[in-house]
Amino acid sequence: MKLLTTFVVITLCSLVGVAQEIPSEPEFANVFFRLDAGKLVPLERQTATIQGKASGFIVMNMKASWELSGIKSPVRFHSDQPLDFVVRSLFAPSAVDPSTFYFLRKLNIKKKTRELIVMVGHASPGSATINNDPAQGALPVTFAQYGTSSLKITTGPLPPGEYALSGSYAQTVFCFGVD
Repeated sequence: MKLLTTFVVITLCSLVGVAQEIPSEPEFANVFFRLDAGKLVPLERQTATIQGKASGFIVMNMKASWELSGIKSPVRFHSDQPLDFVVRSLFAPSAVDPSTFYFLRKLNIKKKTRELIVMVGHASPGSATINNDPAQGALPVTFAQYGTSSLKITTGPLPPGEYALSGSYAQTVFCFGVD
């Protein structure tokens, strides 16, 4: 009887220890959260409006950008601390390099909007160039497995400004500001 009781106590203690180690993960894929002391903090979710502009006569300059409403995110963090983010990802359990799909970018501030440039180009009678790199303007981050279905994205301290996390070519972005 003592042996059975000892076995049950050890089994229950090991299950409690495992239950405490399971991190909280986002409910849905491709939704980003700030990870703060083990808790998920929602970021500002925005759907970008695509804007395209061209100027010039014989020599043309082109730009395509995503515009986000408002000049400041209501979600704010301090500039003197590294930041951790979590995203549930279909790529988490695979060998796919997440840096080819997820990006952190600094946003440009305009009069009433925030802007993320996704394509620039230049054309003249003799030539044309276009840069449509999905990683254009991406800031350095590191990725690590988080839980069973998520990735942890870590960046060092960021300078003051407005930022967005997104998947490549995804019009839904998750914004935050740094003061």
